[in-house]
Amino acid sequence: MISGKIITRAGLAVALGLAFAAGAGGVAVKGPLAVKSAVAGEKKKKHPGKRLYRRMTCIACHGRDGKRAIQDYPNLAGQNKKYLIKQTRDIISGKRKGGKNAQGKDRAAPMVGSLVTPEGKVRISDEQIEQIADYLAGLEPAKPKPAADLKPEDVEAGKKLYKKKRCKTCHGKAGKKPLKGYPYIAGQKADYIFNQMVDVRDKMRKNGKIKTMYSFVKKLKDDEIRQIAAYLSTIDRTKK
Repeated sequence: MISGKIITRAGLAVALGLAFAAGAGGVAVKGPLAVKSAVAGEKKKKHPGKRLYRRMTCIACHGRDGKRAIQDYPNLAGQNKKYLIKQTRDIISGKRKGGKNAQGKDRAAPMVGSLVTPEGKVRISDEQIEQIADYLAGLEPAKPKPAADLKPEDVEAGKKLYKKKRCKTCHGKAGKKPLKGYPYIAGQKADYIFNQMVDVRDKMRKNGKIKTMYSFVKKLKDDEIRQIAAYLSTIDRTKK
């Protein structure tokens, strides 16, 4: 009898595990048996952001673990945490605007609908936004999935334009090492990159640090933007 205290199942498992690990005469038992015994009955804790990511229906557009986004939505796995937080807050507040989607609505509208009630009440707290961002930032990025009809010459042209237009000034070499507050764009979906660059060029998107991009993209033609997007969509961030 132990002072009338109730031993939880997990606590009992750990206690027994430690007892077995010590062995007869207090001699420690080494190896997998000791480790398994000590943690028996304990469940691996899930990141709170993962549960929120599903509960807040982020998964509907950005896919499982932020790696299988539908339509022209971006993959979010492995993205910069501070960038994710900033963009989420800007979308909720209405600061981030953009072009129209296939339904003729602002591309951010579906996300606003998920996080803000028709009456204007925000359904998610700052703490929850940070938890989701922390969860996504800690995931391995999605493997690139370039379009089936991608032309090698467009990829090569995009690589040259990325260098010529000095995109790496903010986003780093091959879009893999951005400055603080800027997003990773390597391996991102080509359609998403294209839409965002067009929105920036046409001054439809003005939030955050977008103004710094105007001088770089203001003279780019649609075909050139498509080539840059094609190039970036082929880069694999999971390779070191």
